[in-house]
Amino acid sequence: KGTRRGASPAQCRERSSGLNAMAARAAAAIDDIDAAFDGALGLEEHFLAAGYAEGTVRGAASGQDDGRRLGCDRGRELGRELGRFRGRIDMLNALVAAGPAPRHLPERISRLLNEAAATIPTEPPAPQDEAAFEAIAELRAKMRMLDAWLGGSRLPAVEPDLSF
Repeated sequence: KGTRRGASPAQCRERSSGLNAMAARAAAAIDDIDAAFDGALGLEEHFLAAGYAEGTVRGAASGQDDGRRLGCDRGRELGRELGRFRGRIDMLNALVAAGPAPRHLPERISRLLNEAAATIPTEPPAPQDEAAFEAIAELRAKMRMLDAWLGGSRLPAVEPDLSF
């Protein structure tokens, strides 16, 4: 009585259905654990995507701020340099004009002074305008030649780095 060997078919079915119910509950528990892990993994992916999106936005804003600051600094350096060149050229032209009538500059220096005056841009160059920066490099060379003619260098030994 009550042993498995002597159990009736109805008792076997009942035990079998009980075991099936336990197995079903165990499978449901495993599914719940899998669902919990899937939810946790989904949450991690959600936070990762949200963090990446926020980092992209903040990085772009920071890059724009840094770029604006760098552009202002470099633009100010370039403006000062071009202003010094304009002032020196105007001063040399004024000295030549105010001097005694027979005072003439050598032809080469006069041409160099006029070319340098014509080369100075009146508008700030766009950062992408390579031709404008090449013209400024030529202007620096002309100003060095004028300094050599005047008897010494008045420019800093190292030119400012104005590349972007």
